[in-house]
Amino acid sequence: MSEGDLAKPAAASHASSASGEIPFPEWLRHCIEERRADGRNLAVLLIECGVIGRIDAVWGYHVGDIARARIAAGLRAEVLRPGDRVGEMGRDELACVLSSVEGPAVALLAAEKSLRELNAPLWFGEDEIYARPAIGIAVWPEHGDDAETLLQRAKSACVAARHLPGHIAVFSGGHENPDATRLLYENRLRTAVMADALELVFQPQYDLRLGQIMGVEGLLRWRDGALGLVPAADVFAAAESAGSVHELVSSLLNRALRNCSEFRYSAGLDLRIAINLPGRVLLQSALPDIVGRALRTWGLRPGRLMIEIGETSVLEAELVAGETLGHLRELGVKLSIDDAGATVSSLFWLALLPFHEFKLDLSAVRDPVGLPQSERIVRSLIELAHHLKLEVVAVGVADDATATRLKELDCDYLQADYRCPALDPVGFVGRFGLGGG
Repeated sequence: MSEGDLAKPAAASHASSASGEIPFPEWLRHCIEERRADGRNLAVLLIECGVIGRIDAVWGYHVGDIARARIAAGLRAEVLRPGDRVGEMGRDELACVLSSVEGPAVALLAAEKSLRELNAPLWFGEDEIYARPAIGIAVWPEHGDDAETLLQRAKSACVAARHLPGHIAVFSGGHENPDATRLLYENRLRTAVMADALELVFQPQYDLRLGQIMGVEGLLRWRDGALGLVPAADVFAAAESAGSVHELVSSLLNRALRNCSEFRYSAGLDLRIAINLPGRVLLQSALPDIVGRALRTWGLRPGRLMIEIGETSVLEAELVAGETLGHLRELGVKLSIDDAGATVSSLFWLALLPFHEFKLDLSAVRDPVGLPQSERIVRSLIELAHHLKLEVVAVGVADDATATRLKELDCDYLQADYRCPALDPVGFVGRFGLGGG
């Protein structure tokens, strides 16, 4: 097929638009109203061609226009019926509306015919170009009651189809567009950080040797009116995607140190405070500066701040992460390994890094010290940590009997829901401050 051959359907396309044809979104809304009146179904096929952008880059946008018009003409001739329509949704996307269908099975047949049409080569002189299509299907009224929702859900299914062997997907709840969710999180997180709306709750850490509280861990809580309680991992993922990790970490540290200062001056609690950060935050070379500014702002001695690092694999893969960790150590803050997924092999290189503490998560162990085999493992991990000059904080402990045995095994500290759940600042002062229990 020559470039001249491809130009013919383009002329036909321009003629149809000049004839006063109803714009595609408006036509789809009109079609939905017709189906609402007669009770029949319609379907939207969102087709990502996967070739127009490549043609644009090699031959130019005018040839890409010709190729796209040729693809649309082929769909009209080989797939669509007289009452159906194809519209352009993006540079590499087309939407076909099957104006009346019995159900998803008919739409699937149309999608399969569309794939066969799209899989035929496009010829440019002697060059043979193949599309890389994916098709998402949404059916009215099952998947949406209006044109915008149908198109959005057809797009979500198309994203899912790209990862399926057949490259066709019918919308389901699991196909919600992850990019849309991520964008929503990013925008709402940015607003929450600017409004200082993120929350911290504080869980006490007990010294098993002295039997008294020695510190707290500040746990991030973001309760959003639309999203509900957002997990901390999702908060950091949204911040990384939005390029606002600095702002999030600064907000988190300043809130934590402000509360710690309040505990000290208003409640007589001179405690260390631990903050958990995902390992990828160490890729931010400005992190030590952010930490240093927060410490100076709230007058906290660096050694009273413990930064817990999860997902320590980034330290092995990224040189800058290890350098950032070293700068934090030079600043005087304490560093903790909080990675339940760390492998035994990881300990060989983690031992070379400037950590002070190891968090031993026992929450997944049914009876960590009640069975001889389990106790031997726990004892060995505590002894290994001590040989590496790391203190041990046991988390996920279920009862006093386990805590007592951990003390006998020389475990240093305890952090456990059964002893005390995480409390907001007011509740924490009420329980542990002057005059508290």
